[in-house]
Amino acid sequence: MKAQAETSKETQRTEPLTIKKIDSEEDSDKLTSTTTSKPNTNTNSTITTTSDDILKAWLDFASILFNKGLDTIEDAYTHFRRLQLEEAYLNQTIASTFNMDGLSSSSSSSSITEEGIIIALTQWNDPLDKRPRVLVIGSGWGSHALIKIIDSLDTGYRVLCISPMNYFLFTPMLASSSVGTIEFRSIVEPIRDANPTVPFLEGTVLDIHPMERLVDVQLSNSDGSSKSQLESQSQSDVAAQQQTTIQLSYDIAVYACGVQAGGSSGRKVPGVTYANCHFLKTIADAVRLRSSVGDLLERASGPGLSNEHRRRMLHFVVVGGGATGVEYIGELTDYLADVTSFARKGAFAALAPYTSVTLVHGGDQVLPQFDEPLRIKALSSLQSRGVDVKLKTRVARVESPSRIVVFNKEDKAEEILDCGIIIWAAGTAPVPLTERLLGKLSPEARALSSYGRLAVDPWLRVIGAPHCGSLFALGDASAIIRSRGGENNGDDEILPQTAQVAAQQGAFMARLLNRGYDLTGSHVSTEKGKPVKPDNDSNDSLFASPPVHLEARGGDIGKIVQLRGNIEAKSFEFLNLGLLAFLGGGEALSQIQVGENKLIEAGSTGFLLW
Repeated sequence: MKAQAETSKETQRTEPLTIKKIDSEEDSDKLTSTTTSKPNTNTNSTITTTSDDILKAWLDFASILFNKGLDTIEDAYTHFRRLQLEEAYLNQTIASTFNMDGLSSSSSSSSITEEGIIIALTQWNDPLDKRPRVLVIGSGWGSHALIKIIDSLDTGYRVLCISPMNYFLFTPMLASSSVGTIEFRSIVEPIRDANPTVPFLEGTVLDIHPMERLVDVQLSNSDGSSKSQLESQSQSDVAAQQQTTIQLSYDIAVYACGVQAGGSSGRKVPGVTYANCHFLKTIADAVRLRSSVGDLLERASGPGLSNEHRRRMLHFVVVGGGATGVEYIGELTDYLADVTSFARKGAFAALAPYTSVTLVHGGDQVLPQFDEPLRIKALSSLQSRGVDVKLKTRVARVESPSRIVVFNKEDKAEEILDCGIIIWAAGTAPVPLTERLLGKLSPEARALSSYGRLAVDPWLRVIGAPHCGSLFALGDASAIIRSRGGENNGDDEILPQTAQVAAQQGAFMARLLNRGYDLTGSHVSTEKGKPVKPDNDSNDSLFASPPVHLEARGGDIGKIVQLRGNIEAKSFEFLNLGLLAFLGGGEALSQIQVGENKLIEAGSTGFLLW
């Protein structure tokens, strides 16, 4: 295994850069399996495990849990203190903005609207304000957690959030909203409400220039539209010419743009486009999917259709047996059972004989991130609800919105599925902005990237970026690399792309800023093996030393106590709290996990936990 890992390492360093995208559920399964478990090559592990080993594991876990608890108390105190100062800060900010822009304090609120972004950028561009500027790119789980926790009034930082979406989306309930179980407004929170002291600018970051510490931002149109980071350049060239683009400088940028569903250019599966498939990643996707399902039911109720035509029209094909695909099927089958029920006098009861759902999954089991008993339960539950589950089956091509061609991985036999709608929930790919950013990093850093995710060190600093400590990445767009010089690859953490990981990383980043660590660290010289201060004008920022609190290192007892003795910042540690998945029919899977300790529940009990 060691020899194999070393061979893989050498191959990775000598071959040209390839940004691998998770273009299928099979690829996603492979990634999940490599991140959630490691092969045990020691056949005598159960014999050699001693009570001391078990005790040490429990003590390590207890230490992590204890520190997480103290972090939560610290966050709550920070939030409470900020609440006491918010109103005075906001009044002062608005007053100073009016004065700087030549507006009287008696001007109407419409003046602020007409100026558009004066409050968001006045403080950011103030030459008299010497505080470092922290730019947060994105409004997902990682950014939301960071903004919630950061003490922007007392950290000595100016903070600005930029995103094309001015809200945070609670993605676990997106499948429910796509069929009307929950309304869309119930699963969003305005990003400005997360922390009123952090200004927000609605726009899209088109490009990042790490060397110059600049970003190109395309502001939203007056109608609220903006080029999404998920769109390809060719789809928005005309629109971009009609929009305003500005350039902003920063001192620290936190990149949290996530990934996109279905991928962009270079797809392995022909025909996987917005025109042919429905996705489930954003509110717009859920609205479109909800409208399309309702439209199919209405059209199938029309006159002049044969029974075969109705069956094709009401055949729903879901690609991908991960959490998104399985949960959507659970919601969809519940919805169809309700609206086609004779007993409950459903609006489309006459269509009950014609509805069907097919799940296409490349793996040999659904929900690969769950433990074996729960995977078996999930498959049994889906089949009992009439879902045609096609395992070990991949998509050859999508020919149209109503036709998809699949093939069995074993015998390669193709099968044509005619349907009314295709829902693509198989894998993800990096957004174009991530690919552009990767291209601007050093070759060593690009070689460390995995599945198109930015390689970051244990403190979330982007490896290979110029100006060490000026560019951070978290959430789905990043992968933690702990090895120095490519050694000990087993310590690298390609964590799953879940809300849990992103939120914990966002909170971790906020605490680094709140506690006042010097984020630049110091480099390890490969020639002398000694820490040296980084050259901020170079690209040599691979594996910098931990962030250090300079005052605490100088002997400030108060700071040492405040930092709980951590003069050097502790690295990020992910605490896995488990997994949940809704199956439909009042059933769910609940794999509640604290460290390595699991509570596995399925069925109605699992549904209560969910």
